Amino acid sequence: MNKVTGFMGAALLAGGILAGCSADSENPAPEENTTDEAVTPAETDQAAEDTSKATENASEDIQKKASDTVDTVEEEAADLGAAVEEGSSNVQESVDNVIEADGQEATGTFNGLVDPHTVEIEVDGVPASYQVDPEGDIMPRFEQLTAGDSVTFVFVENGEQLVIKELK
Repeated sequence: MNKVTGFMGAALLAGGILAGCSADSENPAPEENTTDEAVTPAETDQAAEDTSKATENASEDIQKKASDTVDTVEEEAADLGAAVEEGSSNVQESVDNVIEADGQEATGTFNGLVDPHTVEIEVDGVPASYQVDPEGDIMPRFEQLTAGDSVTFVFVENGEQLVIKELK
């Protein structure tokens, strides 16, 4: 008996679900217009020609815009290149001016060469090591001095290093 009741319940449930999923009879879908409009070959040819002209015009416009863009980019790159070159020379001048402006002049007693790029000079009774460019024209002049000679020079502080820029 339970089996029969279960089958009947399942059948009713399936019927209810299927009925709920059936076509909507209250709001029927509008019918499609199935009348075909006749298109003549002349209309087809005209449409194809119009499409071809539109495509050709669009292609020409795109090529012109691309060419204009390339020209603009090249001009801007040239302008930037000139600005960079001008800026780099201005930066070098500024660096040179800062080095000259920050230089300190001192007079002291030359104690000797410490190594190929360092000299020891005693200023106001305090010995200090000063860096010198070994490739420059200052180091050969120091090599000609003897310990105890008086020297006047211009130096800058580069971090903890004292760097001689000019020997007077």
